[in-house]
Amino acid sequence: MGLNRNDGFFSAYYLNLKNTLKDFDLEVENIKHCSNDLERIEFLNRLSGLEEHDHALNVRRSYEGKNADVAADFKEKGNMAFKAKKWLEAMILYTKSYIALPADKVLEKSIILANRSAALYHLDKYDETLIDIKRSLDYGYPRDTLYKLYERQAKCFLAEKNYPSSIIYFKQFLTALDDATLDEGRRSKMNLDAMTMMKMLEKDPQTAKQAEYQKKNGFAADSVPSLAIRDEKELLSPAVKFDENSNEGRFAKAAADIKVAEEILIERPFVAVLLEKFSKTHCEHCFIRSPIPVACPTCADVIYCSEKCLSRAAKSYHKYECGLLSTIWQSGASINCHMALRILASQDKDNLLKLAKNIDQKLSLEEILKLPKTNYLRVAHLVRHESTRTASNWFQHALMARFLSKCLQESAYVDKQCRSEDFVTITSLLLRTLQFLQFNTHEVAELHKSEKEGSERTAFIGGALYPTLALFNHSCDPGVVRYFRGTTIHINTVKPIEAGLPISENYGPIYTQEMREERQAKLRDLYRFDCSCDACLENWPTFDKLPTDVIRFRCDAPNKCNAIIEVSPACNDFMIKCVTCGEMTNIFKGLKVMQDTESMTRTAKHYYEAGEYSKALNKFIDLLKIMHEVLAPPFPDFCQCQQYLKDCLLHFGNFYNLN
Repeated sequence: MGLNRNDGFFSAYYLNLKNTLKDFDLEVENIKHCSNDLERIEFLNRLSGLEEHDHALNVRRSYEGKNADVAADFKEKGNMAFKAKKWLEAMILYTKSYIALPADKVLEKSIILANRSAALYHLDKYDETLIDIKRSLDYGYPRDTLYKLYERQAKCFLAEKNYPSSIIYFKQFLTALDDATLDEGRRSKMNLDAMTMMKMLEKDPQTAKQAEYQKKNGFAADSVPSLAIRDEKELLSPAVKFDENSNEGRFAKAAADIKVAEEILIERPFVAVLLEKFSKTHCEHCFIRSPIPVACPTCADVIYCSEKCLSRAAKSYHKYECGLLSTIWQSGASINCHMALRILASQDKDNLLKLAKNIDQKLSLEEILKLPKTNYLRVAHLVRHESTRTASNWFQHALMARFLSKCLQESAYVDKQCRSEDFVTITSLLLRTLQFLQFNTHEVAELHKSEKEGSERTAFIGGALYPTLALFNHSCDPGVVRYFRGTTIHINTVKPIEAGLPISENYGPIYTQEMREERQAKLRDLYRFDCSCDACLENWPTFDKLPTDVIRFRCDAPNKCNAIIEVSPACNDFMIKCVTCGEMTNIFKGLKVMQDTESMTRTAKHYYEAGEYSKALNKFIDLLKIMHEVLAPPFPDFCQCQQYLKDCLLHFGNFYNLN
């Protein structure tokens, strides 16, 4: 990922600097003589005329999205849609009104959330209705119309066949009728209808059974559901260990034999940032889609799935980003740049300043892995490839770090004086952060499915940094697949991995899709290394060019040679001599496997196409186990099964049906 887009103001700012500062190219070359990031930022600050261009960065907090008149307009349009029984349209318009309401419009928020709950009720979204009613009540919904909300709550629980809860809210509805400004005839009818319904429910034998169950299991009858994503427990399989050497750097390898589809890592991100494109559809903090969002009280730039995520973001990074997001987005800064800012905004400034004093002190892999997951040093020593950077690259990164520091200045995270010691130190840490994010960021994905078109594709919705996963090396024939639940990443194997062998993931180029020369060129350009995986060393063909007239068997000689024996499908001999060890291998078992897998493959694909992904996954796991025992990649059937296994796992993660 680059530093910025060409259509943002930062690109124009950089070009203007380049064209107006005296001896620019000559001056910039001198940054190569700096020995660390602190010296690079000090060098940048000494450039004559630099501060004169700061006005072009236009760093300021803006809350233009909050506007009572705009909110009122959306509300009126929502009311019109509601009257026309266009429930979904009404819900969307009420959401826009709610997001636009300024912080002090508390009563208006309670009313608009109540309106949205009504639209949700007509859409048969009962849990969502109950959530919005609670939010409306928390904002102080008007007393004289409270009966509407209690009646709606009672009807939601009734629709969900939760009779004890329904009775509770019918009782609250009856009490609230005393404060309602209704004519006596309507009040009496509503009272009678509620009493009749309560008596029916009290007589229903299911009510007593449900009440007993709720009491036994500690469930409050009047509890409201939550749409917040569950915090998943992190996991690192004991079969995974980490090592390092001068050739491979830090890498993961198997401490024991690992089976296919085994989950070896579940990790929450050190930092995660949502793309601007999804800022009004997904929770800023956990990335789940949020059709009935909670709004930030102060800005209208982001949404949250729940009060829990709003609170977590507000206590951490959003108090510094609030009002600045439009500046960051308009600058054209890449998601890596936004992630760098958020990493520092999430950390205690005074602690960072202390860490900065010894930031270049070498830490062993063992020391790093012992650090708390939230400690900046846990990520500060990830690969940065300093020696490969040009003077121009250093300068652009330093300039971006300075811009990000000015954003943090505006939010009062750091001192207002650009030449202060704290400002320079924080900027140097931002420069370091930009470097390691360049080579260690993962794209967070969401699976998009169109039943109408019969297609599936993964969409890039944000970026995240996973300190443990960042230690895995690349292979063009990866041993694992990754999928996401919110921002939490899950890593599962896609083939058996023997103890002692590396556990590799994939950085983008994969042998089934691109030829070796293309893969190698991309990896050198983006990650600064030459790949030496089996697919590259043996120059495996892409999937569409894999030979179908050759079957690749593993030598099963007692000496565990494990060499590859290539045999034609038309071969009539069952005993084949291995050219490597000279022993004979019985390929009858392998040929029998090929016949058996045809039927299993049809069954597995049938499950997949029917949407029964768990059943399909189990079948593909069995297929891969069987094939791996006797066949060796690259092999078309094996590749296809691996791809189906990956697709099955993707359906267990972030998912959106486009229809």
